[in-house]
Amino acid sequence: MSEQHDLLEDEGAGYLISVADMMSGLLLVFIITLVAFILNFQDAIQKQEKVTETQKSIVRKLTNREQIRKQLLLEIQSVLESQDIIVEVDTKHGVLRLTEQAVMFNSSEVTLNESSKLNLEIISIIMSSILPCYAATTPDNSLCIHKKEFKGTLDSVFVEGHTDNVPMNSWRYKDNWELSAQRAITAYRHMMNASILSVMENTSGQPIFSVSGYGEGRPVVGHAHTVPTNDPVNRRIDIRFIMSPPSLTEVQRSIIEAGAR
Repeated sequence: MSEQHDLLEDEGAGYLISVADMMSGLLLVFIITLVAFILNFQDAIQKQEKVTETQKSIVRKLTNREQIRKQLLLEIQSVLESQDIIVEVDTKHGVLRLTEQAVMFNSSEVTLNESSKLNLEIISIIMSSILPCYAATTPDNSLCIHKKEFKGTLDSVFVEGHTDNVPMNSWRYKDNWELSAQRAITAYRHMMNASILSVMENTSGQPIFSVSGYGEGRPVVGHAHTVPTNDPVNRRIDIRFIMSPPSLTEVQRSIIEAGAR
């Protein structure tokens, strides 16, 4: 009887040892799994931080382009005002607006009076002294020694024509859209005449300056009329500046810099 009791005790002890071993093994597996999860989680966080930092870097470069454009517009405006040429700037949309005090079109006309022609020539001279520093290629950028970081940041400049909302009543032009396009061409030609602006190129090797016409579709804020209105404020030229996006090389550099952190 005693031997049988001892045998049962030995079997019970063996069972307890087996359960303890199994629990120890399960605990070890759990710990290993937990450690692996933590390591993977940390790695995922680090990768996400790198991606986020890359995105932030790219956004900073884009934002920097906007800041460069703002400074460019304000510089042009300041120099023009020193020559008594009144313009307005919309830094959010990159627009230099030639007000009716600067360039004036009569209703249904594309011709310019002598004062407007002179102002366009002055505008061309001033822009010719500033914009080459922002182009990718120009015949002469010797004045840009202290602005090397701006090189290639300017992609396009649109000379935009606009009209008021009085319906076209002329045999020359079918509608206000044609009229606005011709006004843009007229202003463009006066600005490009013997000017360095006409040969400036962007990073793609394309001419920076071009023209566009919007008819009556984009009135000045506060001058949108519901009935035909002879409004000289809307018979205008806008000059819109488009900046180059960060290049592929800059983006790759951002990714490498973010990965090194």
